[in-house]
Parts: sequence; structure tokens; C-alpha cells
Amino acid sequence: MSTRPPRRPTARPGQPMPTRAAATRAAGAGGVSARTPVHVRRLITLVVLLVLMGLVVTPTLSGYLQQRADITATEQQIEAEKKEIAALEGELETWSDPAHVEQQARERLRYVKEGETVFAVIDDTGTDYTEALPGMAPVSEETIAQSPWYGQVWESVRIANEGLPETTTP
Repeated sequence: MSTRPPRRPTARPGQPMPTRAAATRAAGAGGVSARTPVHVRRLITLVVLLVLMGLVVTPTLSGYLQQRADITATEQQIEAEKKEIAALEGELETWSDPAHVEQQARERLRYVKEGETVFAVIDDTGTDYTEALPGMAPVSEETIAQSPWYGQVWESVRIANEGLPETTTP
């Protein structure tokens, strides 16, 4: 094989020698001609390829990032549910203790053991006392509003005899 020197443009018979400006005009406005340096053509090709790759990769990358966010949210939800399960298992263990069950039955359901005496305070008029009657200790509205029903019952037991005169007749 022989190495040939680069080919130089030659003029056709009867025409002047082509110039670089003529070659640029022949390629058109903004076009890439055969006279454009190789590094510029490579740069343009690289930019076009990068834009095409960006158009192809962007939806895929967006889907990937959305899935990672979903996975992170699901992992956090799993951790919260594991904590809730642990709390419920601890509560289940406390309910397996017979002493705790008995205490809750006495407090919540007012159960008593056989032989114990139960006292129930019943209002003979059937009305709720919201204002102080003569000789009765007053109960503030704040006490009534902020206390639970069993607290209201206990408060009524505590103040039942306050302010009333003591009787000495049996």
C-alpha cells in the first residue's frame, strides 16, 4: 500500500480554483460542510448524542427516583407498624396477668368479690345537681366540665356531707 498525499481541489477546465468561502456558501447558511474541521463535527455529533441520551434517560430516571421515594415511605410505614405491634404485644402481656385483669374489672366494670359490701350513691330526686342547694357544698362548673364521669362521682361522694350540720340523733 502506498500513502497518497491529501487530495487538493482542482479546478475544472475553464473555471477558477474554488476557495474556502465558496465552499461555505455551497454548504448553505448554518450547514456543516466537508471543509468544517473534524473536531467541530465531532463536537456537534457529541452534543446531539448527549441530547438524545438525555431525552431517553430522563423518563427512566424520573421513574426510578419516584420508586425510591415510594420504597422509603413504605419502609417508614413498616417501622411505625412494627413499633405499634411491639406496643400491642406489651399490652397483651399485661392483660395476661390475672391481677391486672381483676384490677381493671373492679375499676371499669365495678365488679366486687363475693362477701364485699358495695355502696352506691343514688339521687332520690333523679336530677343532676349543678347548683349548690342550701346546706350543700358547691361544686364548681370547672370541676364538672374537666373531670371524667368517675371523677365527678368521686367528687360527689367526697363533698356529700360537707356543709351539712351533724345530727346527734341515732
